[in-house]
Amino acid sequence: MSTCMWLGGCGLINNDNNPEELYIQTLSGLAGEDSFTFTGKAAIRTQTQKGFRQSIAYKGTLTEHDKLTIRSMQPAQTAEAETSKPMKISNYHAAESGFRRQDSQWMHLSSKGDGLMNSSLARFNPLAQLDAISRLPKQVREASSAARGTKVLRIELTPTAAKQWLSEQLEGEMLTIRKQAETMDQIRSYQEKRKLADIWNKGNAQMKQMLDHSEFGMVYYLTIDKRSGLPLKLSSESKIRYLNQHNQEEQETLVNDVSFAP
Repeated sequence: MSTCMWLGGCGLINNDNNPEELYIQTLSGLAGEDSFTFTGKAAIRTQTQKGFRQSIAYKGTLTEHDKLTIRSMQPAQTAEAETSKPMKISNYHAAESGFRRQDSQWMHLSSKGDGLMNSSLARFNPLAQLDAISRLPKQVREASSAARGTKVLRIELTPTAAKQWLSEQLEGEMLTIRKQAETMDQIRSYQEKRKLADIWNKGNAQMKQMLDHSEFGMVYYLTIDKRSGLPLKLSSESKIRYLNQHNQEEQETLVNDVSFAP
Protein backbone atom coordinates (compact mmCIF):
# COMPACT_ATOMS: atom_id res chain seq x y z
CA MET A 1 0.00 0.00 0.00
CA SER A 2 2.83 2.42 0.84
CA THR A 3 4.36 1.74 -2.55
CA CYS A 4 1.08 2.60 -4.29
CA MET A 5 0.80 5.86 -2.36
CA TRP A 6 4.41 6.77 -3.11
CA LEU A 7 3.95 6.26 -6.84
CA GLY A 8 0.70 8.23 -6.87
CA GLY A 9 -1.62 5.33 -7.65
CA CYS A 10 -1.34 1.60 -8.28
CA GLY A 11 -2.65 2.18 -11.80
CA LEU A 12 0.46 4.15 -12.78
CA ILE A 13 1.42 3.23 -16.35
CA ASN A 14 4.53 1.16 -16.87
CA ASN A 15 6.32 2.81 -19.79
CA ASP A 16 8.10 -0.45 -20.58
CA ASN A 17 4.83 -2.11 -21.61
CA ASN A 18 4.19 -2.58 -25.31
CA PRO A 19 0.90 -1.11 -26.65
CA GLU A 20 -1.09 -4.33 -26.29
CA GLU A 21 0.17 -4.88 -22.73
CA LEU A 22 -0.75 -1.27 -21.95
CA TYR A 23 -4.25 -1.91 -23.25
CA ILE A 24 -4.69 -4.95 -21.00
CA GLN A 25 -3.32 -3.01 -18.03
CA THR A 26 -5.81 -0.17 -18.64
CA LEU A 27 -8.71 -2.58 -19.03
CA SER A 28 -7.79 -4.28 -15.77
CA GLY A 29 -7.65 -0.95 -13.97
CA LEU A 30 -11.10 0.02 -15.26
CA ALA A 31 -12.52 -3.37 -14.27
CA GLY A 32 -11.42 -2.68 -10.70
CA GLU A 33 -13.50 0.50 -10.43
CA ASP A 34 -16.72 0.23 -8.38
CA SER A 35 -18.44 3.26 -9.88
CA PHE A 36 -18.00 5.89 -12.57
CA THR A 37 -19.94 7.68 -15.31
CA PHE A 38 -19.43 8.23 -19.00
CA THR A 39 -21.01 10.43 -21.66
CA GLY A 40 -21.02 9.80 -25.37
CA LYS A 41 -22.15 11.04 -28.75
CA ALA A 42 -22.58 8.99 -31.91
CA ALA A 43 -23.54 9.91 -35.47
CA ILE A 44 -23.96 8.18 -38.82
CA ARG A 45 -22.96 9.49 -42.22
CA THR A 46 -23.33 7.96 -45.69
CA GLN A 47 -21.42 8.39 -48.93
CA THR A 48 -24.52 9.74 -50.67
CA GLN A 49 -25.44 12.41 -48.10
CA LYS A 50 -23.51 15.39 -46.84
CA GLY A 51 -22.91 15.65 -43.12
CA PHE A 52 -24.39 13.27 -40.57
CA ARG A 53 -27.73 11.54 -41.09
CA GLN A 54 -28.54 10.62 -37.49
CA SER A 55 -27.11 11.44 -34.09
CA ILE A 56 -27.58 10.39 -30.48
CA ALA A 57 -26.18 11.51 -27.14
CA TYR A 58 -26.13 9.14 -24.20
CA LYS A 59 -24.95 8.80 -20.63
CA GLY A 60 -23.98 5.75 -18.60
CA THR A 61 -23.59 5.13 -14.87
CA LEU A 62 -21.81 2.15 -13.32
CA THR A 63 -22.68 1.29 -9.71
CA GLU A 64 -21.87 -1.60 -7.39
CA HIS A 65 -19.09 -2.67 -9.76
CA ASP A 66 -21.38 -4.66 -12.09
CA LYS A 67 -24.62 -2.65 -12.52
CA LEU A 68 -24.85 -0.35 -15.53
CA THR A 69 -27.55 2.05 -16.69
CA ILE A 70 -27.41 3.71 -20.12
CA ARG A 71 -29.78 6.51 -21.11
CA SER A 72 -30.22 8.11 -24.52
CA MET A 73 -30.19 11.81 -23.76
CA GLN A 74 -31.86 12.86 -27.01
CA PRO A 75 -33.88 11.04 -29.67
CA ALA A 76 -32.29 10.09 -33.00
CA GLN A 77 -32.77 12.92 -35.49
CA THR A 78 -31.90 13.72 -39.07
CA ALA A 79 -28.91 15.93 -39.64
CA GLU A 80 -30.95 18.13 -41.96
CA ALA A 81 -33.52 18.94 -39.28
CA GLU A 82 -33.60 22.68 -38.71
CA THR A 83 -34.27 24.03 -35.25
CA SER A 84 -34.13 27.59 -33.97
CA LYS A 85 -32.55 26.55 -30.69
CA PRO A 86 -29.96 23.87 -29.88
CA MET A 87 -31.45 20.76 -28.30
CA LYS A 88 -30.98 20.52 -24.55
CA ILE A 89 -29.88 17.04 -23.54
CA SER A 90 -29.22 17.44 -19.82
CA ASN A 91 -32.62 16.40 -18.44
CA TYR A 92 -34.45 14.56 -21.20
CA HIS A 93 -33.96 10.94 -22.21
CA ALA A 94 -35.95 8.96 -24.72
CA ALA A 95 -34.87 5.54 -23.51
CA GLU A 96 -33.12 3.80 -20.65
CA SER A 97 -31.64 0.30 -20.38
CA GLY A 98 -30.20 -1.54 -17.42
CA PHE A 99 -27.45 -4.17 -17.58
CA ARG A 100 -25.53 -6.41 -15.19
CA ARG A 101 -22.11 -7.99 -15.76
CA GLN A 102 -22.25 -11.76 -15.36
CA ASP A 103 -19.36 -14.06 -16.31
CA SER A 104 -17.72 -11.24 -18.29
CA GLN A 105 -20.93 -10.65 -20.28
CA TRP A 106 -23.31 -7.69 -20.02
CA MET A 107 -26.82 -9.08 -19.58
CA HIS A 108 -29.80 -6.88 -20.44
CA LEU A 109 -32.13 -6.54 -17.43
CA SER A 110 -34.63 -3.75 -18.07
CA SER A 111 -35.86 -1.13 -20.54
CA LYS A 112 -37.87 2.07 -20.33
CA GLY A 113 -39.08 4.48 -22.96
CA ASP A 114 -38.62 4.19 -26.73
CA GLY A 115 -38.46 0.49 -27.62
CA LEU A 116 -36.42 0.84 -30.83
CA MET A 117 -33.95 3.16 -29.13
CA ASN A 118 -33.58 0.75 -26.22
CA SER A 119 -32.66 -2.07 -28.59
CA SER A 120 -29.63 -0.04 -29.75
CA LEU A 121 -28.33 1.23 -26.41
CA ALA A 122 -26.34 -1.95 -25.73
CA ARG A 123 -24.20 -1.12 -28.76
CA PHE A 124 -23.02 2.07 -27.04
CA ASN A 125 -21.77 0.28 -23.92
CA PRO A 126 -18.04 1.17 -23.91
CA LEU A 127 -17.28 -1.51 -21.33
CA ALA A 128 -18.64 -4.20 -23.65
CA GLN A 129 -16.66 -2.66 -26.51
CA LEU A 130 -13.42 -2.69 -24.52
CA ASP A 131 -14.01 -6.30 -23.47
CA ALA A 132 -14.69 -7.31 -27.07
CA ILE A 133 -11.54 -5.58 -28.31
CA SER A 134 -9.45 -7.58 -25.83
CA ARG A 135 -10.57 -10.92 -27.30
CA LEU A 136 -10.72 -10.04 -31.01
CA PRO A 137 -7.81 -10.11 -33.50
CA LYS A 138 -6.42 -6.60 -33.87
CA GLN A 139 -3.39 -4.38 -34.37
CA VAL A 140 -2.50 -2.08 -31.47
CA ARG A 141 0.04 0.71 -31.69
CA GLU A 142 0.74 3.92 -29.80
CA ALA A 143 -0.37 7.08 -31.57
CA SER A 144 1.95 10.09 -31.65
CA SER A 145 -0.72 12.75 -31.09
CA ALA A 146 -1.23 12.28 -27.34
CA ALA A 147 -1.68 15.34 -25.12
CA ARG A 148 0.63 15.87 -22.19
CA GLY A 149 0.02 13.39 -19.38
CA THR A 150 -1.76 10.90 -21.63
CA LYS A 151 -1.10 8.05 -24.00
CA VAL A 152 -3.25 7.24 -27.02
CA LEU A 153 -3.58 3.75 -28.45
CA ARG A 154 -4.77 3.19 -32.01
CA ILE A 155 -6.58 -0.15 -32.20
CA GLU A 156 -7.68 -1.54 -35.56
CA LEU A 157 -9.69 -4.74 -35.70
CA THR A 158 -9.07 -7.12 -38.57
CA PRO A 159 -11.87 -7.01 -41.20
CA THR A 160 -13.07 -10.45 -40.10
CA ALA A 161 -13.09 -9.42 -36.43
CA ALA A 162 -14.91 -6.17 -37.22
CA LYS A 163 -17.57 -8.10 -39.12
CA GLN A 164 -17.93 -10.61 -36.28
CA TRP A 165 -18.29 -7.90 -33.62
CA LEU A 166 -20.79 -5.76 -35.52
CA SER A 167 -22.79 -8.83 -36.52
CA GLU A 168 -23.03 -9.90 -32.87
CA GLN A 169 -24.31 -6.46 -31.90
CA LEU A 170 -26.92 -6.25 -34.67
CA GLU A 171 -28.16 -9.77 -34.02
CA GLY A 172 -28.47 -8.93 -30.34
CA GLU A 173 -30.52 -5.84 -31.19
CA MET A 174 -32.86 -7.91 -33.37
CA LEU A 175 -33.40 -10.39 -30.53
CA THR A 176 -34.17 -7.52 -28.16
CA ILE A 177 -36.76 -6.17 -30.61
CA ARG A 178 -38.38 -9.59 -30.86
CA LYS A 179 -38.53 -10.00 -27.08
CA GLN A 180 -40.10 -6.56 -26.72
CA ALA A 181 -42.69 -7.47 -29.33
CA GLU A 182 -43.47 -10.74 -27.56
CA THR A 183 -44.06 -8.81 -24.35
CA MET A 184 -46.66 -6.71 -26.14
CA ASP A 185 -48.32 -9.74 -27.69
CA GLN A 186 -50.65 -10.14 -24.70
CA ILE A 187 -52.85 -7.35 -26.08
CA ARG A 188 -52.69 -8.39 -29.73
CA SER A 189 -54.98 -10.57 -31.79
CA TYR A 190 -53.71 -13.73 -33.48
CA GLN A 191 -53.62 -11.95 -36.87
CA GLU A 192 -51.58 -9.08 -35.43
CA LYS A 193 -49.13 -11.50 -33.85
CA ARG A 194 -48.63 -13.30 -37.17
CA LYS A 195 -48.13 -10.01 -39.02
CA LEU A 196 -45.61 -8.81 -36.45
CA ALA A 197 -43.72 -12.12 -36.61
CA ASP A 198 -43.64 -11.97 -40.42
CA ILE A 199 -42.25 -8.41 -40.33
CA TRP A 200 -39.52 -9.43 -37.87
CA ASN A 201 -38.58 -12.55 -39.86
CA LYS A 202 -38.34 -10.53 -43.08
CA GLY A 203 -36.21 -7.84 -41.43
CA ASN A 204 -33.95 -10.41 -39.79
CA ALA A 205 -33.43 -12.25 -43.09
CA GLN A 206 -32.60 -8.99 -44.89
CA MET A 207 -30.09 -8.07 -42.19
CA LYS A 208 -28.33 -11.45 -42.41
CA GLN A 209 -28.19 -11.25 -46.19
CA MET A 210 -26.70 -7.78 -45.97
CA LEU A 211 -24.10 -8.93 -43.44
CA ASP A 212 -23.12 -11.90 -45.60
CA HIS A 213 -22.25 -9.57 -48.49
CA SER A 214 -20.67 -6.71 -46.55
CA GLU A 215 -17.18 -5.40 -45.84
CA PHE A 216 -16.28 -3.91 -42.46
CA GLY A 217 -13.62 -1.69 -40.94
CA MET A 218 -13.35 -0.64 -37.30
CA VAL A 219 -10.73 1.61 -35.67
CA TYR A 220 -10.62 2.73 -32.01
CA TYR A 221 -8.57 5.42 -30.29
CA LEU A 222 -8.17 4.95 -26.53
CA THR A 223 -6.84 7.90 -24.52
CA ILE A 224 -5.26 6.85 -21.20
CA ASP A 225 -4.32 8.94 -18.17
CA LYS A 226 -0.62 8.17 -17.58
CA ARG A 227 -0.90 8.79 -13.85
CA SER A 228 -3.99 6.71 -12.99
CA GLY A 229 -3.76 4.25 -15.85
CA LEU A 230 -7.50 4.68 -16.45
CA PRO A 231 -9.16 5.56 -19.76
CA LEU A 232 -10.20 9.16 -20.38
CA LYS A 233 -11.77 8.76 -23.81
CA LEU A 234 -12.71 6.08 -26.32
CA SER A 235 -13.33 7.15 -29.91
CA SER A 236 -14.21 4.89 -32.80
CA GLU A 237 -15.05 4.89 -36.48
CA SER A 238 -16.93 1.90 -37.87
CA LYS A 239 -17.42 1.54 -41.62
CA ILE A 240 -19.68 -0.88 -43.46
CA ARG A 241 -19.93 -1.30 -47.23
CA TYR A 242 -22.93 -3.31 -48.42
CA LEU A 243 -25.41 -3.91 -51.23
CA ASN A 244 -28.87 -2.44 -50.71
CA GLN A 245 -32.18 -3.97 -51.82
CA HIS A 246 -31.61 -2.56 -55.32
CA ASN A 247 -28.20 -4.28 -55.53
CA GLN A 248 -26.43 -0.93 -55.31
CA GLU A 249 -23.34 -0.47 -53.20
CA GLU A 250 -23.64 1.82 -50.18
CA GLN A 251 -21.32 2.81 -47.36
CA GLU A 252 -22.19 3.99 -43.86
CA THR A 253 -19.86 5.23 -41.15
CA LEU A 254 -20.67 5.31 -37.44
CA VAL A 255 -18.55 7.80 -35.46
CA ASN A 256 -18.66 7.44 -31.68
CA ASP A 257 -16.92 9.39 -28.88
CA VAL A 258 -17.10 8.46 -25.17
CA SER A 259 -15.59 10.38 -22.25
CA PHE A 260 -15.08 8.71 -18.84
CA ALA A 261 -15.43 10.36 -15.45
CA PRO A 262 -14.30 7.95 -12.68
